[in-house]
Amino acid sequence: MNFEEMLEQREVKKTSKIRMPYGYFYKRLIDGKYSNFVQFHDELTEDIFFGHSVKAESDAVASIDHKTQLHFSTNGEDDGVFAIAVEVGNYQTLEQLLNEDPAIVARNEFISATLKTLFDFTSYLNSRGIYHVCYAPSNILMRKNDNAVRLLCHGSFYKNVDADILYEGVTDYIAPEAFNKGKIDARTDVYSLGKLISYLYNSANIPFELKPIIKKATDADPDKRYASAEEFEAAIKKAQNLKRTSLLGAAALAIALAIVGLFFYTLPSPDDMEYVKPVKEPVPDEMIEEDMDALLGIGADTDSATIAQIVKQQQHVKDSLGISEGKMREYNSKAEEIFRKQFTKAAEQIISKVYNKDQMNGSEKDFTIKAQKMTDELVSKKDEIMKSTAISSDRAGAIADKIIEQLTEKKKAELDKDYLGIKKQKNNNEK
Repeated sequence: MNFEEMLEQREVKKTSKIRMPYGYFYKRLIDGKYSNFVQFHDELTEDIFFGHSVKAESDAVASIDHKTQLHFSTNGEDDGVFAIAVEVGNYQTLEQLLNEDPAIVARNEFISATLKTLFDFTSYLNSRGIYHVCYAPSNILMRKNDNAVRLLCHGSFYKNVDADILYEGVTDYIAPEAFNKGKIDARTDVYSLGKLISYLYNSANIPFELKPIIKKATDADPDKRYASAEEFEAAIKKAQNLKRTSLLGAAALAIALAIVGLFFYTLPSPDDMEYVKPVKEPVPDEMIEEDMDALLGIGADTDSATIAQIVKQQQHVKDSLGISEGKMREYNSKAEEIFRKQFTKAAEQIISKVYNKDQMNGSEKDFTIKAQKMTDELVSKKDEIMKSTAISSDRAGAIADKIIEQLTEKKKAELDKDYLGIKKQKNNNEK
């Protein structure tokens, strides 16, 4: 027995059989080699339609040249099919993977990569008139070395088989029409995919922006669901992109405001202004109330005559053309400065609650949850300050993006030096 076979034997002893909705997935030693088999449940083999359905699927999927599809051959007698021989590979169900390593859902790209494969392959199957029907975690196989997704038996081939027996134990993942002899189509797969997404986010809390999308995908009425897997996936991407834009906007805005706040804090105090005698044409009260910025912007050394002339010009602009484009740009610039200052201060506090020694020392799952909460707080604070300063949503988002990026990098740099021991190690080396 070579080393590979010894590893295979160890895996067989560790998990001799894996339960799937329609049977048990296991390995069997034949002629010195381990092969994959699925032994069907007795209740299914007694169904007169089941054996014909297995053979029909075996012939149909033989022409499917897609890496996600597992091919198989029937194994049984003339009067029925009791098992199938599956192509070579070392697999486990998604359910088994998550039971053994639940923290994997928090790892970068695991959920997105898994769903990407399922959406792509579902669209491919649906284009050929094939519908998987059941995306229960126990009905999805994962290759052990890289967690690549693989699918085996597709439900649309078994539409004449008793669904209560075929999907025993996983009925929550099956659309209602599969049980009442309704039409099996792309909407049936949309329903089951929606249920799977809810399951994947069960331990990490489903993102708020996805909740209405999942609700629509899993509606009991097929006509109210997304019409296809492509449409379902597009809705998810749109929601995630909007959330990402808002987050980056809030983050960038927070950082910029902190910088602007520091700028205002370090400005020197203005010199005392000399007393200037009033002129015959005083500054109108409405000018003082509405255009104080214009007056302050001309400098402290300007004489009264110049001020009076500016007031006259401003009144002329107001009377004839309203606020000029230049003035609007000036107002917008000041509003953005206020936005930066306020958001930077708020974002600094929010980000500091997550990027610190104590929080970074926790588990990956805890950090993921806190990071999600931080994101929501940043977006909420960005929207709040945006309304109070009356700047546009696009500008608020763009400014916030830069601020959050800078603040986050700043916090990471601080952690690199203080938390990871780099600064301390340098000091020791110098000594």
